[in-house]
Amino acid sequence: MKTALLGTALASAALLAPALAPAQECTPAQQTIGWSQPNKVPITNENAVRWPTDASMRVAYGGSWCPSADEIELLDENDQPIPAQVRIRTPYTLVQNAPTPLTMIEVDPVGTFAERGDYRLVVRPPDPVLVANREYTVEFRTRGSESDPFPDFEGITSVGLDGPPCGETGSFEGASNDNPACPLPNRLRLLITFQPLDRADTAYVIYRTSTTGTDENGDPVPDLVDETPIPLQYENGARDIFGAGIPERPIRLTVPYYPLPRTDCFAVRALDEFGRERGDLDHEACVDLPRIDPLPPECDPNLFPPFPEPSPFEATPPMPGQMCPNVGLAGADPDAPIPPIGEEENDMGPTGDGGPIGDGGPLGDGGVVGDGGSIGGDDDDDGGGGGAGGCLVHVASGNDLPAWPLALFALLGLRRRRRH
Repeated sequence: MKTALLGTALASAALLAPALAPAQECTPAQQTIGWSQPNKVPITNENAVRWPTDASMRVAYGGSWCPSADEIELLDENDQPIPAQVRIRTPYTLVQNAPTPLTMIEVDPVGTFAERGDYRLVVRPPDPVLVANREYTVEFRTRGSESDPFPDFEGITSVGLDGPPCGETGSFEGASNDNPACPLPNRLRLLITFQPLDRADTAYVIYRTSTTGTDENGDPVPDLVDETPIPLQYENGARDIFGAGIPERPIRLTVPYYPLPRTDCFAVRALDEFGRERGDLDHEACVDLPRIDPLPPECDPNLFPPFPEPSPFEATPPMPGQMCPNVGLAGADPDAPIPPIGEEENDMGPTGDGGPIGDGGPLGDGGVVGDGGSIGGDDDDDGGGGGAGGCLVHVASGNDLPAWPLALFALLGLRRRRRH
C-alpha cells in the first residue's frame, strides 16, 4: 500500500506543481476560529456531543498560521497528553484577493479513546483576532462505542448563480478598488447546495472539478479547459436534534468572471476520520455561465449599466493557500500513512493496538448541529472565515503537500453530471 500511496503522491505533486506559486496576496494575518467538531460547549451541556471512541476532531480557522506541536494539545481527564497526528487542510481560492476560506485542522488520535471518558482539545492561535480565542478549548465526552458504518452520501444537489446578476446584492460583483493595495477583479457568486448527513462528526469538502471555456457555438476552447479538481471550502457536520431533519446546506462561492461563456462543475464529498472522501466519486453538478449580454429582463437599464466585457487580464490560476506540514502530538508520527478504505486493520493493525494510526473505520454518528456553519462564526461570535484583512504576501513554502492530493485525481474518471 505504501508504494501505491507514494506513486499517487508523486503524480499529484507533479500535476499540482504549476499551482504551487505565490498564493493569495491579501490575506488576514490574525486568526479567527470558525467552527469545531465537537462543538465548543461544556460537556455537561445537554447539547454536548458524545463522541465516538475512534473519531477525529476538527477545528476550522481563518488567517495565516501553520500550527506547531506546542500550539495544539489533546488531553485526557487527568491532563495527560494523547498521541495524535495533526493534518492541516487548506482550500484553494479562485479569485485574486477575494476572502479566503477556512483552513481545517484535523486531529487524529493514535488508537482509540476510552469509553465514556472526558477529553480536551486545546488550540492556541499565535495572533487571534479575539483575546478570548488565544486558548480555544473544545471539551468532549466519548460515548460507549466506536463509529457506526458510514452511510450513503448523495453529495451535491444543485449549483447556479446566487440570484439575478444585477443589483447591490446581485450575483455579479463588480471590480473593486476600495483597498488599493488589494484590488478585486470582476467576479460571479454561485450558490451550491448539498444535503449533509445526520452526524456531526463528518466533515465535507467542496470541489470545483472542472472549468471549460466555450466558444459561441458551445464548443470547448482548449486553452480555457482545466479538469484538475481542487478543494475550495470545508464544511462542518450537523445532527438532527429536534427531529425536524437536517436542512439542505447552502454554500456561496466566488468564481472568476472571465472567461464567459463557460461551464463550471462542482462536487461535494464527505470526509471520514482519515480525511478520506466518501460518497459517489462520480457525482457532480454543472452550471453554464453565458455572457451577460443583453441585460436580463430583471435588470433595469436605467439603474444598472451594461455588464463589462470579460477580460483575460483579470484571469489568474487557482491559488493555493498556506501549505502546512503534518504535526505529531506527544510523539506520534506526523506522516503516518492513511490506509485505503477497508484496509484499516490489514495495514495499520487492529483498532486500538497502539499502531501508527489505529483508529480505522468509518465515522460515527452523534454530535450536535455544528457551531459555525458555512459562513464561519464560532461560539464566541468572533466571526471567522477569512475576509478582508491586512495585506500579507504568502508564498507556498514547499512543505509536504497536504493529505488531500492523494485522493484528488480519482475525480478525473467518468463523471455523472447534473446541469443547471
